[in-house]
Amino acid sequence: VLDAPNLRPYAALLGDTVVGATLVAEEGGFDTDVAEGFAAGTARPRAHALADVLAAQLGHPEAATLKIRRSVRIAVLPEVRRRGIATALVEHVHRAEPADLWGTLFGATAGLIAFRRSVGYEVAGVSASRGARTGEPSVLMLRPQSERARALLSELRVELARELPARLKLLAADDGLTVEPELAAALGEGLPAATPYTPQRAREVARAYGDGPRTFESVATAIRTFVEHRSLTDLPAPERAVVQARVVDGRSWSEAAHLGGHDNRRLAMRAQRRAIRQMLADDDGA
Repeated sequence: VLDAPNLRPYAALLGDTVVGATLVAEEGGFDTDVAEGFAAGTARPRAHALADVLAAQLGHPEAATLKIRRSVRIAVLPEVRRRGIATALVEHVHRAEPADLWGTLFGATAGLIAFRRSVGYEVAGVSASRGARTGEPSVLMLRPQSERARALLSELRVELARELPARLKLLAADDGLTVEPELAAALGEGLPAATPYTPQRAREVARAYGDGPRTFESVATAIRTFVEHRSLTDLPAPERAVVQARVVDGRSWSEAAHLGGHDNRRLAMRAQRRAIRQMLADDDGA
């Protein structure tokens, strides 16, 4: 890990003893054309996890042009926890490495979210799959330092307010487990009131999903809004069954694959993306 050229370790000492440590990754700073490639799915940033999530998965290529620092890991010895060491480490690295945007990705727990919020971070994204290590969805939290970064976070939280209920519903559909109420409350704390997608905006998001790398779960509400204003009858039967099951009914990918006659969920995902592209093409030809 420490051989990575964009990673730097920091430590907290009591005397000569290391009692806490954190890793910081230097990310972002890409040219606009390169960042647009990330959003379009024609390129992918290696070792730039935040830039990848923000540009490719959340559809904000401008984020990849920012000077980003990612808080990769932070740990404190159990016997000296709750003495402010983690907070002191976080504040130290923020002073040591000025950036437009600080962020972190981790398996969500209410306690970790509360800690990050206490040092200036806010939830900006929630995955619709559970991490293998924590068994909880991954959460993206950001701490903006510049005006551009603050504007980005504001947009992301508006989008999250629209999408979070559907994302949690789909997560439960896929694995049969609901998110604990305490965690759900932590994820949604302080979000603005959700405003519905306009038909035009839903169509724009549907095109970004159909042509690019965005996951359905990141834009499920927008895709449902787009689909609800259109007929499914012109779609081939397998694609129609998948869209009905996953988009309209919110059923699991496994059920959608079965109903569409596909062997696995990956094939169902591809079928759904094809269906959205066809619906967009039908709109364009109308």
